[in-house]
Amino acid sequence: MYNTTKNLPPWRDCDKNWEADFAEYMAENKTLANMMLKKALIYKEETALTQKNKKGQWETISWPEFAAGIKAVSKFLIANGLKEGEMCSVFSGNCAEWAVADMGILAARTVSVPIYATNSREEAEYIINDAEVKVIFTGDQEQYDKALMIIAGNRFLKYIVAMDDSIKISGDKSFYLSGIIKDGGGNVPDTDFEARVSSGSPDDIVTIIYTSGTTGNPKGAVHTNRTFMSGMFHALRYPEAGPHCLSMSFLPLSHIFERLWSYGCMSVGVRIGYCPNPLEFVDYMGVLKPHFMTSVPRIWDKVYGAIHEGMKNAGGLKYKLFEWAKGVGLESYRKQSYGIKYRIADKIIFSKIRAKLGTENCNIYHVGGSAFAPEVNDFFQAIGINLFMGYGLTEFFPVCVGFRDNAKPGYCGCLLPTIEARIAEEGEVQLKGGMSMTGYYKNPEATKAIFTQDGWFKTQDVGELYHVDKNGDRLTYIKITDRIKELIITSGGKNISPQQIESLMGNEAYISQFIAIGEGRKFISALVVPNFILLEDYCRKNNIEYISPEQIITNPEIYKFYENLIDVKTKSLGQVEKVKKFVLLPKELSQEAGEMTPTLKLKRKFIDKKYKDLIDKLYQ
Repeated sequence: MYNTTKNLPPWRDCDKNWEADFAEYMAENKTLANMMLKKALIYKEETALTQKNKKGQWETISWPEFAAGIKAVSKFLIANGLKEGEMCSVFSGNCAEWAVADMGILAARTVSVPIYATNSREEAEYIINDAEVKVIFTGDQEQYDKALMIIAGNRFLKYIVAMDDSIKISGDKSFYLSGIIKDGGGNVPDTDFEARVSSGSPDDIVTIIYTSGTTGNPKGAVHTNRTFMSGMFHALRYPEAGPHCLSMSFLPLSHIFERLWSYGCMSVGVRIGYCPNPLEFVDYMGVLKPHFMTSVPRIWDKVYGAIHEGMKNAGGLKYKLFEWAKGVGLESYRKQSYGIKYRIADKIIFSKIRAKLGTENCNIYHVGGSAFAPEVNDFFQAIGINLFMGYGLTEFFPVCVGFRDNAKPGYCGCLLPTIEARIAEEGEVQLKGGMSMTGYYKNPEATKAIFTQDGWFKTQDVGELYHVDKNGDRLTYIKITDRIKELIITSGGKNISPQQIESLMGNEAYISQFIAIGEGRKFISALVVPNFILLEDYCRKNNIEYISPEQIITNPEIYKFYENLIDVKTKSLGQVEKVKKFVLLPKELSQEAGEMTPTLKLKRKFIDKKYKDLIDKLYQ
C-alpha cells in the first residue's frame, strides 16, 4: 500500500508512561503561550506559517517573526490596560494573523474567545456580551464593520484591531495589526511583557469556545492551559513529524478541532499552511501537498463523487481500468495484502489520483464532525490516502485520534491513552480525561447537567466500544451510532438515526445536501438540494430543458431521476428507515439563513419549522 508511514517503526502507546510524561511536559512548558515562545527559539531557522497574500503570492512567516508578532500583540493589550483574565476575541477566517493575534492574547494572560468568521452581527454580539470581550481582532471589512456597529453602543468592547491593511477603519478605537507589530506593541518594557508571560499558570483560563448552538444560544466551554495542552500533548504519537512537514488549515480556527490540531503540529515544528476558503480546497491541496490535515466527511464525499462521476463520464478503457483497479485496491486493503496487481493498479490509476489531489505526502488526514460512510473511507484507504475518522467535542477534545495504519472505517479511533471511556446503561458514550473543559462559562446549571454525579462527561452520543490488540498494543475504537438529541421518533414510536440515512447520501455527486425528516410523522421523508452544476450538465446531455434551479426541480423527469438515486443509495436500510417521499429545494441551506451552525451542523428544529408547509404536503 502507498503510505508515507509504511517505512516507520511501529508506534505503541503502551511503551510510554503518559501520566508521568505529561507532568514533565507541563512542568517544562507551563502555558501554551510560553511553549510557543520557546518553540520559536528551537525552530529559529524554520518557517512557522505560510499563506497566499492579497496579490495571490505565497508568503511565509518564520518562527522569529511569529514570536515578534506575539510579543507586539501582548504588549499592545498590556499598554491598553487589559488585566489578566480579561477577554479578547478573534473574528476572522483562517490566516496567519489569526494565530499571531490568538497567541498574543494568551501571552498577555488574557483569554481568547473565538468568533466564527461567518457569524452575524447579532451572533457575534451575543458572545461579546456573554464573555465581556474588551478587544476584538477582525479579518476582513465585513467583520470589521460588524464590530464597529457593536462597539458603538456596547459597554464591554473597547478596541478593534484590523488584521488586514485593506480594511478601511475609522475612529480612535481602531488599529491595524501591522502597525501594532511595526512599533512593537507600544512603550511597554520587555521586562513587563516577560513578567506577564512567565507568571502564567497551567490552570489559567486560556480560551472560551462557544458551541455552535444547534438548539438555543451557544454555551461557552471553558478550557485552561492544562486542558487544552492535554490534547496537544498527543502530538507525540507522530515522532516522524517536524519542520519538513506541513499541515493544511482550512476548517475554522474558531472551532477546537482545527485550532488544537494546528497548535499540536506547531509544538513539534510542523509548518501550517492556510486555506481561507474551503471552496478552493483542491487548488490549495495541489500547492501545499500537506502531510497532515483536519477535515470533514462532506469534503471527501464530494471528492469521492467527483472521481467516480469523472471516470464514468470518461467511459471506455479508462473507466474499465478504474473499476478494475478499484476492485483490486479494495480487496488488497481489506485483506491487508498488497501484491503485483495492487502495484500495477497503483502505478496506472491510484498514483495519478493522488497527484491530482495533492495527497502525495499524506501521513494522516483526520476526518470528524459528522458520520463518514465506511465505503468512502475504504476507497481512499485503498488508493493510498490515509483518512482516519476521529472523535471529540468542543467540551472534551480530542477523544479519538488516528495514527499510522490503524484506521478502521466506520469507527472513530484510536482512543487516546489518557482517556477513559464507558457506555452508560442507555447507550451513551461517557468520558473522563484531562482534556475535559472545566465547565460552561457563567452557566453552572448546564455544567452540572453535562456531568454525571461520579464525574464523567456526558457526550449525548450513543455508541459502542471496540477493542483491537495490535503489535502488543490495546487499541480502542468508538462507533457513534446516534446523537441522542437528534434521534427521529416517528408517530409509530420507532427511533431512527437521521445521520445514518444522510451519510449514505453524502457521496452522491448529484446531491449537494440531504436532510432526513420524520419527527412525529408516519414515515421518513427528506429535503434534497441537488448539485445544480452537475444536474444542468445531465439535462443538457439528456435533452431536458434547464432554465433555472426553481424551474428544474418541478420537472417530473428530474424528480424520478432523484427518486432512483435515493432508492439505490438507501437499499441497505430497513423498511421503516427508507425515504418514502422527498421534496427538491432550489438552493442550499446556509448559516446566513439560520439553517446551519458555523460548523455546518443542521439546525433541525429550525429547518422543520421553516419548511413545515412543504413537509406537511409530503404527508397529505
